[in-house]
Amino acid sequence: MSQLGLNSKRLRFLLNLNLIRSILRYMTSPTKDRKTMLEKVMLFYVKKYKPINWQELMVYYIIFIGIEVFRLCLRWNRQYLKEKIFSSPTLQIATVNLARSIAQFGTTQPQQFTSPLLVVWNFTNRCNLKCLHCYQNAGEKKEQLSYEDRLRIIDQLSQEFVPALALSGGEPLADPELFAVIKAASQKGLYVSVATNGTLLTQDCCQKLLEAGVQYLEISLDHSEPEYHDRFRGIPGVWKKTIEGIQNAVKSGIMVGIAPTITRANLMDLPRLYQLAIDLGAQRFYVFNFIPTGRAQSIIDQDLSPQEREELLAFLYQRLKNKTIFTFTTCPQFGRYCLEKDPQGIVITGHYSVSEGKNARVAAEYIGGCGAGRAYCAVQPDGVVTPCVFMPIPCGNLLQEPFQQIWNQSPVMVQLRDRNRYQENCGSCVYRRVCGGCRARAYAYFGDYLGPDPGCKFNQISYQKLLSA
Repeated sequence: MSQLGLNSKRLRFLLNLNLIRSILRYMTSPTKDRKTMLEKVMLFYVKKYKPINWQELMVYYIIFIGIEVFRLCLRWNRQYLKEKIFSSPTLQIATVNLARSIAQFGTTQPQQFTSPLLVVWNFTNRCNLKCLHCYQNAGEKKEQLSYEDRLRIIDQLSQEFVPALALSGGEPLADPELFAVIKAASQKGLYVSVATNGTLLTQDCCQKLLEAGVQYLEISLDHSEPEYHDRFRGIPGVWKKTIEGIQNAVKSGIMVGIAPTITRANLMDLPRLYQLAIDLGAQRFYVFNFIPTGRAQSIIDQDLSPQEREELLAFLYQRLKNKTIFTFTTCPQFGRYCLEKDPQGIVITGHYSVSEGKNARVAAEYIGGCGAGRAYCAVQPDGVVTPCVFMPIPCGNLLQEPFQQIWNQSPVMVQLRDRNRYQENCGSCVYRRVCGGCRARAYAYFGDYLGPDPGCKFNQISYQKLLSA
């Protein structure tokens, strides 16, 4: 955001003008070859597209001039816009997604999207481990999609301008069709990541992932010592295999993130685990919120208290400021914590994005906090769509309904987008735009996805009710 020189008030005013929204609607409508005019204009802007006739050339030059005027009004850096945004297939998709969303909804805080920015696909229920906290109950026999159905899902996500796809499980590397599906998605410009336990990441596997188009590997590692990790993952000896997998992934050149799930049992190991991630060469340290769903219900007593979660956020905030490696968490309270410490300092603006400076809070209020059903959703191994991988609430089935219909018409999705509906304190909190509480935790504890997140310091009353129940 800072590289684009964002002026939030000026940008909001311009984008909410009916004229601008009408232009965006026109530019994001598909042409005869199924590409939008905005996509072609971005390619024209970076000299990678030649208009087919003089009428198209004239239109593109008019829009080109419009972009330049818009850029100058907002004081955006032209070189950054050209080289980092318009030249990236994934960011082109994200730009069209955002333009479509503003055309339909205007600018909203948090921003509503015509399609999610991220889809997490539980690609398979197969798994070689028996993790205590598995939300998916992986390993149990469940229906899976055919290869043809999987490719159709990729087509749908591409057509609806979903920029990022995360393949999870189960253990996605246990499915032999994974590489072909990754290649199909990456060829359509999607940013593809894979979440894995790391035990199957041989050198050969990492090379195949790289060739297929994977850009990020998120590898689960829960302790700096083998004993806890092996016990938590349910199989003796897997810590060593996971470490070897991480080393192979780093050596391959794929971006690697270390992803622990933090509970009371490993909270004190966090500094050592963080240092281990650095020593192994990881570029990201990504802490997952504990959600008591699936098999994790059996270890619900290991969940952090609100105070312990504040300690976790304090640790992550200091590491985020240090900038040694990118430090993130699925705890939506992290955005709130950053703003409490320094409203104009470094702030998490989304689960995978960070901003700094006077406009950081603005960015966080548009895209930050829990994205379930608003900026992100999940696809299950059988094609069922849910708001989040941790929320087993069926919203539709891709074998029976188009993705866009499920996304736009599911009552659950629609309700999740309105944070004013959330119950105390999440619905009235001054930080609800940048947080909103974890909807999966609210659902797991209270059976209500609009309920309070009992892991927040502002929801002590809800937490105490749980303790006394």
